[in-house]
Amino acid sequence: MPDNNELVNLLRAVIQEEIQSVRQEVRAIVQEELKPVRQELQQVNTRLDILEAGQAELRNDVQDLRAGQAELRNDVQDLRAGQAELRNDVQDLRAGQAELRNDVQELRAGQQELKKGQAAIEAALNDLRTINRRTHKEVFGQLNAIWDDIKLLSSKGEKAIR
Repeated sequence: MPDNNELVNLLRAVIQEEIQSVRQEVRAIVQEELKPVRQELQQVNTRLDILEAGQAELRNDVQDLRAGQAELRNDVQDLRAGQAELRNDVQDLRAGQAELRNDVQELRAGQQELKKGQAAIEAALNDLRTINRRTHKEVFGQLNAIWDDIKLLSSKGEKAIR
């Protein structure tokens, strides 16, 4: 009969073989049971990858939106500055318009004065023409009288010489 040590070793070997086969069966069962879990995990991992990609895309979109917002802010500031310039230009135009109106009024007043002056000059010219005609008549009247006197004196002188 074998001794105790041999029996223990033999029993140990038998138990290990049994445990080995049980382990293999358990592994096979676990593997079989884990297949759907692994498939689900794979699907979950795929979804997580998709979510991570979506998150990265969202981050990029947020950065693009922030950059766009900054551009819009700059554009709004530029528009406000342009608006202020336009207001100043409008004020300048209105001031220029007022100056032009004043200038037009002054020109109209000057035009009226010129018309009055022109009328006065025309009246004076008419007076001068009248005076000129009158003087012309008087001078020619006197010249005719002198000429007549000369003729008369000449005719008397001829008679006296004869």
